[in-house]
Amino acid sequence: MSGNLSLAETRRMLTQGPYGLYIGGNFLSHVGDWAQRLAIGWIAWQLTQSPGWLGVILFFDLAPTLLISPIGGAVVDRLDRMALARLTIALSAVQPAVLAILYFTGLLNIWVLLAATIYLGVINAFGQTARLALVPLLVGEKDIARAAPLSSISFNLARFAGPALFGIIASLSDPGYAMIANLVAYLAYLWILFRITPREEPVNRRRGRGLAGDIWDGFHYALTHAAVGPLLIVLLASSLGTRAFIDLLPGFVGGVFGRGPEALATMTGAVALGALTGAIYLMLRTSVVGLATISMFASMWVGAALIVFTLQTSFWPAVINLYFVGCGLSVSAVGVLSIVQTVVKGEMRGRALSIYGIIFRGGPALGGLIMGQIAEFTGLGWPIAGGGVICILAWLWVSGRLRAVNRSIEHAIESGNT
Repeated sequence: MSGNLSLAETRRMLTQGPYGLYIGGNFLSHVGDWAQRLAIGWIAWQLTQSPGWLGVILFFDLAPTLLISPIGGAVVDRLDRMALARLTIALSAVQPAVLAILYFTGLLNIWVLLAATIYLGVINAFGQTARLALVPLLVGEKDIARAAPLSSISFNLARFAGPALFGIIASLSDPGYAMIANLVAYLAYLWILFRITPREEPVNRRRGRGLAGDIWDGFHYALTHAAVGPLLIVLLASSLGTRAFIDLLPGFVGGVFGRGPEALATMTGAVALGALTGAIYLMLRTSVVGLATISMFASMWVGAALIVFTLQTSFWPAVINLYFVGCGLSVSAVGVLSIVQTVVKGEMRGRALSIYGIIFRGGPALGGLIMGQIAEFTGLGWPIAGGGVICILAWLWVSGRLRAVNRSIEHAIESGNT
């Protein structure tokens, strides 16, 4: 089950049914998110000149995922996923509106910025799981494995367009206007979601065990799954060790390379362009068979590339290096997501994806906090290089288990466990 995803098949997925509308709205939302994320990082750096504070902001942006996503996964498996997605987007739009008002009236300080970050992190803990679980309901069963790479292409195009938008805003006016751009993007996404009707999930969801029992079942199922469990462990190592570096880039741009916000947009855009390349590669695959081996190698690649990045003192070689970091980040994370969405049982999908979300978002939160605090004493290079070493060690651990992982994936596909 391998081959290339033709342009005709891609066009069919994007133009027939609701998936094309969804991915368009998702793209707009992510463009706004990334523009505002860089604005917040830059404003936090200007307010504090502290890598420790950058780590704190990152931690509280993503940390709510650690506590709330397990509940969110169980809720998603019980409620209307589209209704929950619409609600979380509406609540998310409140944050950039408030931040923009406070910023342009001179009332924004680091503590207000932290509080607003926590608020959006809580909303995203529910919203991300709802949107991930919604995707399989917007495409046919045979297209589920292809939907994750296409969604990743949209996400990584946004990671390129969002920093570019921030760079334009910062060079022409004030970084604060990125918050207004994010508000407009959220409202556009909400309008699109109200135009979409997903298909019904053909699953008999259990109601008798209670929320705590459902949460426990989700953790037990995902972490003991012969394929999903080992992949999530390596993803955890990658998320802790390497993914936080993006939110520490303001410190590199200002403290190592001595440049301004336009350079931050360039570096983030290089990561996004690399991630887009990796997502396109995944889109050209029509099956997840063999993908575990590729994704795990990509995780090791990221670790090695980040070690090289910390040794560089020239700006443009560092930018080129970040392109290859982006490639590996995309292939490793999106590859695991494709496998999870494809091989887990339908009634467990929301909970399994919530655990993926905990690792994907919560890991960088904890890693960023730790790295930021270490960097206060050692500089930014040492903690990021240490994270790269963690990724390499995780790859060595999983290498001997990949044959069993791949067999489990093949068995799940043959038995129709999607």
